[in-house]
Amino acid sequence: MNSWLTSLLIAGIPILALIGTIHFSAKQRARRIKTPFTGKLLRPPGESLREELMRLDDKMAENIIAFMGMCAWLGVSVYNVHFQGRVGFIIGTGALFLIGYGACIYFAARIFRLGRLRRDYNLGFLGERAVGEELNRMMAKGYEVYHDVQFEGRPGSKNFNIDHVIVGPGGIFSVETKTRRKQVKKGSDSPRNIVEFDGNRLTFPWGSDDFGIKQARENAAHLRGWLQQAVGNKIEVIPILALPGWSVDRKGKGDVRVVSGREISSAFPATNSKAVLAPDLIKRISFQLEQRCRNVEVE
Repeated sequence: MNSWLTSLLIAGIPILALIGTIHFSAKQRARRIKTPFTGKLLRPPGESLREELMRLDDKMAENIIAFMGMCAWLGVSVYNVHFQGRVGFIIGTGALFLIGYGACIYFAARIFRLGRLRRDYNLGFLGERAVGEELNRMMAKGYEVYHDVQFEGRPGSKNFNIDHVIVGPGGIFSVETKTRRKQVKKGSDSPRNIVEFDGNRLTFPWGSDDFGIKQARENAAHLRGWLQQAVGNKIEVIPILALPGWSVDRKGKGDVRVVSGREISSAFPATNSKAVLAPDLIKRISFQLEQRCRNVEVE
């Protein structure tokens, strides 16, 4: 056997053994250990993003292992070029070196991209968790709170979710959470965290856009249509856009209520306000949302 192939096998066997051990251990653990839960759980805040983070972690691990394998490939190629003087051998190993070098660049770029994507998903996950904690306080005021309500997309479009849905005497509310990083102003140690809302657009320290407003409006419309079909009553759904970590300066009113994460409870009617929904209708609506959100498998 050629020395370069022997070296490659020596370098690659530990990596292949690691992959096989991880895969075998996971299979064995899944067969031997079962949780005591028999039913499904309600979706917590940010469940879709948590699932996506788990998939990204798996992809990151796969690419890191592949990158390590290509580094071993490069090391073997360099070693054999250095210790073998035959021209034909050098040319052949040089081609393998170029292949390994290109693969290293490819996997390194994927690791970098996955890492950046994971940071973005994690930011969104933390934002939904923060808003979810504030919304859960509404249960003490007689509201039902559901998180990460999933829906099938229209033909040709992706499936989507509504971050939070709140149902109670004061009405039905669809909450879209958008989390944005803050930018530190030059010459200042603390970031500016005030966003202005004129009823149509948001003005952040770096510029103006309608970030999340359209989505909040469309989600509320979809939820209204689905619930009307499910319960057979004409209902209204109020869209809310929550911006955790930001202070909102409202200079106008629009069909979408824009609030910070901390003040989101102010978007709901006071407990002594006149009831909008009858108890029976609240119960029927909650039943439909319960069926849609209780789908978390516990393994």
